[in-house]
Amino acid sequence: MGAPARPGVPFSRPYTGMDGIAPGIKGGLQQWIIEARRSSNNALWNNGAYGVREMRGKKDMSVHATGRAVDLSYRKRAHHPNNPSGRAATLDWLDRVITHANTLGIEMLIDYFPEPHGRAWRCDRQDWLVYKTKTVSGAPGGDWYHVEISPMMAQNASTVRKAWASIFPEIPR
Repeated sequence: MGAPARPGVPFSRPYTGMDGIAPGIKGGLQQWIIEARRSSNNALWNNGAYGVREMRGKKDMSVHATGRAVDLSYRKRAHHPNNPSGRAATLDWLDRVITHANTLGIEMLIDYFPEPHGRAWRCDRQDWLVYKTKTVSGAPGGDWYHVEISPMMAQNASTVRKAWASIFPEIPR
C-alpha cells in the first residue's frame, strides 16, 4: 500500500501507508495533535485518531489503525460566534504546514473540502493532487484534514516538539 520515493522529485520520501495494526495511538502522534492545535490557535481539534477499521467506502484497512493518522476538524471553530469560517481560520496554517511537511514528518494530508472531489498532498510526489473523480469519502465539503505522519515521527514526542518549534518559533513553549 506504500509507495517509494520518486526519482527526479526533489525531497521525495517513501510513503508508508498501512504497515500493520498498532495497539493504540503512538506518543509522537499524541504530541503532533497537541502541536497542531496550538499552532492553529485551537482552530483545529482532534476529530479522531486511532481506530481499527476499514477506510470509509473501501475494503482496505485505514492508516488510522497504525497509530500514525489523525483527522483534524475545523467544524467547531466554524460555529464560533467570533469566527464564522473555520476553514478560513486554518488555511494559512495549512499552507505553512505543507511548506514544512518533511520537517513535520507528514506523509499524506487530505483536504476534503475543495471541489470537485477534494485534494491530497503526499510525501512521494511533494505536491497536491486535486481529485477529479470521487476518490475519498467525505469530499467535497468535508470539514477536516486527514494527516498521516511517518513511523519515525509517530514514535518520538521529543522529535515532534522540536520540529514544531522550528516551524512555529513564535508560539511560547
